[in-house]
Amino acid sequence: MLQQSRRLVCRSPRGALLAPRLAQLAVRRSPTFPSRSLRSLSTSTVADAVPIPERSSAARAHGSFYVSEVLPIQLARWDFRPYLGTLLEEGLLEHLNAITADVTAHGFRVESWEIARKDGGVFCHFSYVPPQQVESTATTADSAAATNIASSAYAAKQFLPLLADAARKHGGWPRWLGSWWAQRMDQRGAGGRIDSEAGHRLYAAFRSAETVGAEGDEVAVQGSGHGLGSSSVAGGGRVWVVRGRQWTEDMSRFPSNRLRVEFDGPDVSQEVLYILFRPYGRLTDIVPPSPVPAGSLRYAVVVYSRMAPATIAINCLHGYATPLNTAELVRLQAGGPAPPALSRLRIYFERPLKAHAIRDWISGHPRIALPVLAFLIGTLSYTFFDPIRAFFVRSKVEGVWDLENYTILNRASYDKAKLTTGIRQKLSSSSLNIFGSSPAKAQDTVGQNAWRDREEAERSVERWLSEYPSTFITISGPPGSGKTSLVTRVIKKPPSHDQPRPALVIDCADIGKAKSDGALISALADQTGYYPVFSFLSSLNGLIDLASVGLIGQKAGFSTPVDQQLRAILEVVGGALKDVSVRSEEDRQQAIANAKDQIELQAEKQRRQELIIRGGWHDGRLDCVAGNGVMSELGLGEEPVADADMSEPNPTVEPRPVALATADTVSAEAEAIKTLPIVVLKNFAQKTAKGDLWNVLAEWGASLVENQVAHVIVVTEGPTATKALTKALPAKPLNSVSLADADEANSLAYIRDKLAGNDISTEDASQVAKLGGRMVDLETLVYKVKTGTTIREAVDDFVSRTVVELRKSAFGDDSKDAKNLPWSRAQAWKVVSELAKHGEVSYAFLLQDFPFKGAEASLKALEEHELVSVTYVDGRASRLKPGKPVYRYAFEALVNDAVFKASCQIDYNTVLLGKAEADIKAVEAELSALKDITADGGDEALGVSRSSWLGLGKSSAIRDRARWLLEKLQKNVDKVHKLEADNAEQVKVLAAGRA
Repeated sequence: MLQQSRRLVCRSPRGALLAPRLAQLAVRRSPTFPSRSLRSLSTSTVADAVPIPERSSAARAHGSFYVSEVLPIQLARWDFRPYLGTLLEEGLLEHLNAITADVTAHGFRVESWEIARKDGGVFCHFSYVPPQQVESTATTADSAAATNIASSAYAAKQFLPLLADAARKHGGWPRWLGSWWAQRMDQRGAGGRIDSEAGHRLYAAFRSAETVGAEGDEVAVQGSGHGLGSSSVAGGGRVWVVRGRQWTEDMSRFPSNRLRVEFDGPDVSQEVLYILFRPYGRLTDIVPPSPVPAGSLRYAVVVYSRMAPATIAINCLHGYATPLNTAELVRLQAGGPAPPALSRLRIYFERPLKAHAIRDWISGHPRIALPVLAFLIGTLSYTFFDPIRAFFVRSKVEGVWDLENYTILNRASYDKAKLTTGIRQKLSSSSLNIFGSSPAKAQDTVGQNAWRDREEAERSVERWLSEYPSTFITISGPPGSGKTSLVTRVIKKPPSHDQPRPALVIDCADIGKAKSDGALISALADQTGYYPVFSFLSSLNGLIDLASVGLIGQKAGFSTPVDQQLRAILEVVGGALKDVSVRSEEDRQQAIANAKDQIELQAEKQRRQELIIRGGWHDGRLDCVAGNGVMSELGLGEEPVADADMSEPNPTVEPRPVALATADTVSAEAEAIKTLPIVVLKNFAQKTAKGDLWNVLAEWGASLVENQVAHVIVVTEGPTATKALTKALPAKPLNSVSLADADEANSLAYIRDKLAGNDISTEDASQVAKLGGRMVDLETLVYKVKTGTTIREAVDDFVSRTVVELRKSAFGDDSKDAKNLPWSRAQAWKVVSELAKHGEVSYAFLLQDFPFKGAEASLKALEEHELVSVTYVDGRASRLKPGKPVYRYAFEALVNDAVFKASCQIDYNTVLLGKAEADIKAVEAELSALKDITADGGDEALGVSRSSWLGLGKSSAIRDRARWLLEKLQKNVDKVHKLEADNAEQVKVLAAGRA
């Protein structure tokens, strides 16, 4: 009886240290191994001994099979499937051991099992007793290559069919997903491998792998010669012969369908590579070797259509020594002598995507990559961030984040205001009255009594807002004239009116203060509710474009001009305003539908009540209890109830009127206009802003008006803003409202109301008149008087402060500061002296004489700095006035300051003297030229007689010209004498330090 021993061998890296311990567990067992024979062994390595023939163990040959796809193939480090496979290793190895235990031919014995964890396969290391012819072949071969081919061919021919039969008896080769999945995949693999051998086959169901036809009439299949039949040596199905040297490693190299085949020797032809690698699966490409640095091995790249064949090939062919061409390979497989040169194959997985491939491609193609990257970033912003930004803009317009729009908070605010009003009333009745009238009364006074002339302007704005938008609504006026309060009253109606219309107020003054592109974008986004905004990317994109210019010679397109960024923000805001209008219209239509439903329900209820009174109403629910027809006393019967069957209507009960919504009572167009939002551009174009801000805002507002998306109200302090507006809407006139300072009567009424309880004398009234109707100045006066200052002292202090302010802003602190002003000191003194004397001057007349002749830009600069104001008639500049009413008295104070007047007058006279001296020299030069004409004999040609100098005795053009020049010369000489005398007097004033 043959004794069978069981030897435990550990080949995997993890189980190598366990080999001594596992070897102690060897025991004698019967030829049949129980299913629990592997439970006490390592899940990585199990070796089973089969009956050993009586021949010496030294004569045994060794080989290895590779069983593929037993465990999952690990795709990357994050792939968790191999960890699940470790839980099934013991059962899978038992199944494999049971299959191999049925093969006993030629002393077949499994020496060990070794798991290739990353590749998902299992190595079966076995030994057998080769026949005499194999041994003789092995001993007479000239090289190890012939021995290897002979033993591989013998193992494949003898054991693979036996293993296949044994696997079928045990339900097939195991897989980690179960027997059903294994059978399904094996069937698919069998069907898919009908033509999987190398070459071109015509059929698969024939008796010979290389012939086709009936018996006796076989025809060889074309393309299936010796070089194309290597599948008999390599293996098939899921069991493959290991022809090379096994290399199992646990590095972070994961399988792929690309194999890097290095040649440790001369290059191998593509035909040989195809014959060697094709049996394991379909090849899609073979990349031939390319030049490599000196000292490196040349390599080719073999690409499989799937990953599983690549894992089989690398485990079966790594370290295999192969001939260099097809002829040598065929001769070697036929048993011929070994070729003189062999090349050993070293195979590694090639990553499908090389490390840093994307980065390298981008750095190598910046002209393509950078614009595409900019486009992708813009697309991401458009598709992801713009809807979020539109939501925040709509929320701002609709007042979602405004706490005052919520009823609970409004109630709390009302209670707080009521409590504050009571405290004010108590304090006002005492001697500590410093508050004056209540806020509500003050607001009413400002809105009605003191500013009665604003009522017409307010009605005009309301009338324009009740129509479809067609142009801008401009409200202009000096500071403190009530522009903002007028717009606020129009937008926020009292509770007796409809709900306030959605409005977006943009304070252009805050936007115009920005000093950088990022600050400008952030300010506009903050005013419009545009969120999120990444303003810091503006400078970063500029740096990227600057770097791209140095790299590729052109900008990559990351940075965009600030004007385009502003337009992009406003485009999103415009879309959000359109959505607000659409949603408001939908809510209005829904409200109308609900109202109609309520009216119909009310009419039905009224009709039902009338039928109940007359006895013609029957509740069908009673039939469920009392039945119907003649059997029921409560039933109504089967006959229909006519009007004659019911009682007469009660004349004392009159039907209530039902309000029906008709087209006559409700104007659909007017209601639709009320849903349009209002955009208010406050403080528009008052000062110079960075970039083309005012034109961008004007163009955006024009698009809203032309598309009837929203009404646009522009609030500005002067008519200079109309330039940008008319440029945006050149074909349509503006709906303009101009507000001026209040007259003397309204200003005095306002002061008396604010200072209730204080007597205002005639002298005080005259002092108040100096401030005019400017709201800001009047509020300052009220504050000073409430703190204990008299009206006269407050006005004098206000005028003195204004004088100091004007002296600095109009004339500069010193000569160096004056050079930085957009006007000269002579021009400023001319305006100050004329307005102090007359109060207002003609704009056109001022431009006709020195120092403003040909210098209209200086007047515009004075208007821009609010030192003067210009009134317009039909769009034409007409009169020049002080910038504030109090400025006239400040101008008078400057003129009455003898020292300041003397210094300014000397500067003014000096400029005039220089101009007069230049005119005198020009006249003298022309007179000298005329004299030369007559002295050279040109008198007769010119019609001038020699009897008198320059021919003054006769009529000639030279005589008239000379007389005019002499008169002009005399005027300039007199002017010079007069200016020099005035300068001498002014110098005396400066010397004395007083007038």
